Amino acid sequence: MNAIIFEVDGTLKVTMWVVKKHNIFLLLFLSVSFTIEAQIDSALSKTLQEITVVDKRSVDSDKKSGIQKMDSVFLESMPAFQLSDVLKRLSGVFIKDYGGVGGIKTVSVRSLGANHTAIAYDGFLVSDYQTGQINIGRFSIENIDEIRLTNANIVNIYQSARLLAAANILQLTTQKPCFDSLKKVNLKLSFRAGSFALLQPFVLIENKISKRVSTSFSAEYLYHKGNYPFQMQNGNNVIRERRQDSDMQLLRLKLAVYGVINDKQQLSTNVFYYRSEQGLPGAVIFYNTALPQRMWEENLFVQTHYENVVNKKFRFQSNVKWNYAFLRYLDSNYLNREREIDNHYWQREIYTSQVLLYNPIPCFSTSLSNDVSYSTMSTNMKDFVNPSRLGVFTALSALFEQRKISLSATILHNYFYDWNASNTAEKNTHKWTPAVQLSYQPIAKEEWYIRSSYKHVFRMPTFNDLYYRLVGDLDLRPENIDQVNFGLSFSKYLHSSFPYFSISTDVYYNQVKDKIVAIPNKNLFVWSMLNFGKVAITGVDVQVFLENIIVKHLKVETVINYTFQQSIDISDKNSKSYKHQIPYTPLHTASGIVALKTKYLNVSYSLLYTGKRYVLRQNIVENSLQPYTEHSIALYRSFKIKASAINLRFEILNLTNKQYEIIRNYPMAGRQYQGKIIYQF
Repeated sequence: MNAIIFEVDGTLKVTMWVVKKHNIFLLLFLSVSFTIEAQIDSALSKTLQEITVVDKRSVDSDKKSGIQKMDSVFLESMPAFQLSDVLKRLSGVFIKDYGGVGGIKTVSVRSLGANHTAIAYDGFLVSDYQTGQINIGRFSIENIDEIRLTNANIVNIYQSARLLAAANILQLTTQKPCFDSLKKVNLKLSFRAGSFALLQPFVLIENKISKRVSTSFSAEYLYHKGNYPFQMQNGNNVIRERRQDSDMQLLRLKLAVYGVINDKQQLSTNVFYYRSEQGLPGAVIFYNTALPQRMWEENLFVQTHYENVVNKKFRFQSNVKWNYAFLRYLDSNYLNREREIDNHYWQREIYTSQVLLYNPIPCFSTSLSNDVSYSTMSTNMKDFVNPSRLGVFTALSALFEQRKISLSATILHNYFYDWNASNTAEKNTHKWTPAVQLSYQPIAKEEWYIRSSYKHVFRMPTFNDLYYRLVGDLDLRPENIDQVNFGLSFSKYLHSSFPYFSISTDVYYNQVKDKIVAIPNKNLFVWSMLNFGKVAITGVDVQVFLENIIVKHLKVETVINYTFQQSIDISDKNSKSYKHQIPYTPLHTASGIVALKTKYLNVSYSLLYTGKRYVLRQNIVENSLQPYTEHSIALYRSFKIKASAINLRFEILNLTNKQYEIIRNYPMAGRQYQGKIIYQF
């Protein structure tokens, strides 16, 4: 057996990767520093000091396009520890979580799978050509300024072609430095401690180097023993154990340099480094709770963004990214010729993107985007083909906006060329994919919008799908998805006691053709990738936000999200699973957050409900996972001391100590206590 990550009938099969230790990031941190300064004039002084005040309504839906948003203020009020805890609260989102801090966590939106959720970090796509799936546990929420989720709709035509090509886009934007007229340094220190030996220090230093350059550096370390107790039913017996092999320690480093060349040109560079070592908690089956498997991971990327507002009609941006990833998977208990599994994997990518925006008249704009990526993969495994891929994405988009109507359209060309050491690669593949969106405001004075959209999405098979030994299939066809969406957004000032109310509803239909799955071919132990699946998805997403000012220093904010998803298998009319709900897709999910904000203490309560799921294709009792409801609470208070601020925070996650599983035989943690102190200067 070898290490790999697959989505099999809706289930992630985990086999993993590896890494060498490198000190190259230290050199990058030193070299990137302040060489930009000589090229930049005094125009930066105004830009760096400028503060734009935007009334973001916590979690809201963009009126025209149905975007779900969370800003830093809302994230502060939420009882959450990891990014996955936050994303679970968004409509249409399902997190596959294998438990514990170190458990793999992937994002599926509207039942399309993790491969169809593009994750953008500070505007750049996070890629994994080996598996196509991103473990969001790699990213922290400590320095997040905004989270945005876009479903199918063409919201912004001024962005990279690869983002325009995605079925869903999850955008993570970190905080940028902001200084007043006298201040040159911002400092943020935080320390979190909690159940199961959780320790998490964090530091952020923002520095105004001159009137022309500012920098931001953050460092975060996390240690978690992860030995939480759990209880599982095994026939008539109840298993009471503690989770083993769930420990984790990680380090995150981020350096950013921001500058303005003149009043029209901006330049920024980000360096991100991640390193972790963790146990891999396996499935709890037949009282087997210990699996001595470990994973080491390192990831380093450097991304540079340049933007030039040429004049009132033309705007241009250029992006360059270099990515290097190492992963190691070790199973010392597995006996083979080498007496153990010790697999190493390396991925490298160079990526560029250019976008030109043209506004010939006030109500019309068009853009041309071109992205080129070159990626390679290698391993220490014998007879591995070491594939490489060249991807070229070109998108032509147009946007018309006038009073009540907004109309946008995109035509995108996808081109891929593969080669490998054995000359057995898929040579070239290309596809045109269209998208169109229309929004309409029926009454000019009323804040409500009707919207509709259509989008065709094309997904190339990953390196594992095509080339993995004994599993990959060179004859695989790409996945194709048709997305149709109809939505309604409404917001209104109701009363002085209810200053803001909004509701957004979307009804959608997705159809997946040539779905790539891994199924047993010859026997239960020999799997192969096949174009087997065809899925029809019908769903409804609802988001509600209400702000209630009871008295002068007492405010209540309420957020409610609900999702209905009927995702059925329509692959084979003669199959026993025909028109059954696909694995690990609940029919109903809901979440609610109530934040009580007072002069002396803030309290927030969170509820998350997940309905019944099935772990295999057939919807029978034996394959079902029971619904569960998770409750959490947070208490926090801020104090100001001259130019400094201190924030004290206490959280109880899974307040009722609910025993549940998101993935069968992978128990989740019960009640957890966490305390946090934040100092800002």
